[in-house]
Amino acid sequence: MKKNKSVLFGWLALLVSIILFSTVEIVGKKINAKATIEPFTMVFLRFFLTGIVLTCLSLPGYFRRGNRLGLNDLKHFLVNGAVGIAVSISLFHAAIEMFTNASSSAVVFSANGVFTAVLARFMNNEAWSWRKWCAVVFGILGVSLFIRESGAPTRGAIYALLVMSLAALCFSFSVCYARRYGAKYGPMLFMGASSLIGGLLTLPLAWWRRAEDTCAEISAVIPEMFYMVFICTTLAYYLFYIGIARTTAFGASMSFFLKPVLACIFAWILLGEQMNVWTMSGTAMIMVGMSFIMNFKALKEAWRS
Repeated sequence: MKKNKSVLFGWLALLVSIILFSTVEIVGKKINAKATIEPFTMVFLRFFLTGIVLTCLSLPGYFRRGNRLGLNDLKHFLVNGAVGIAVSISLFHAAIEMFTNASSSAVVFSANGVFTAVLARFMNNEAWSWRKWCAVVFGILGVSLFIRESGAPTRGAIYALLVMSLAALCFSFSVCYARRYGAKYGPMLFMGASSLIGGLLTLPLAWWRRAEDTCAEISAVIPEMFYMVFICTTLAYYLFYIGIARTTAFGASMSFFLKPVLACIFAWILLGEQMNVWTMSGTAMIMVGMSFIMNFKALKEAWRS
């Protein structure tokens, strides 16, 4: 009975974390409407503070198990932090500003699962299959339809699509890199240390790109920034890794299947966004593509256990 309650709490933690992750683009749009926050500044604030919290929570247990950290470990954190945080999330926030709809940015970024299927072939020695090829085809077709976000192809939509796709690709690299090297540290420590380093890497760029009134801009959106940093990032990642610990890593990755759907619903309710036939078709194609790489039989077994 105690085990069942622990697993149930794990699934609940995963669900809440995905709901919070699904609001990142929404609150990002709200911040952009009220203030001008450079993407590098946003990434530094989000992930440096999150890195401190996650590292402080996980590092003592890592040391108690007799482990130590060396230069090779720092290299793994540096690579993952540079690509998965500093580059990927900076591009992610830049693309949110470029897309007209928050839902569009959320859906296109969710295609990182398709990119992961491709990169895993080379980084994790995962075999190709007809399912993965279908996922790639549907994913590319779905993403390409967002060029018509405004009803007709625009240069701005193309730039936004390219920037967000590059953000998703870098995030996919991070996922594959974590699969390859992260097991030794555990997901919370690997993410915490990577976030800490990734946040620090963006600090010089945030300082260089700062505006004279950066503090005033941040002051204008303190409630939104608090939610973005401590709720959407720190709390969301903390609950996500609690969920992984009490359920399965596979189940956790499967739960991200809900993110684009939830993001579209939240954008409609909170921002009044309307999706046209092109973006709805693109969303459907990406979801179909993702379904090809989802193992629903394994998810059912994970749920029963």
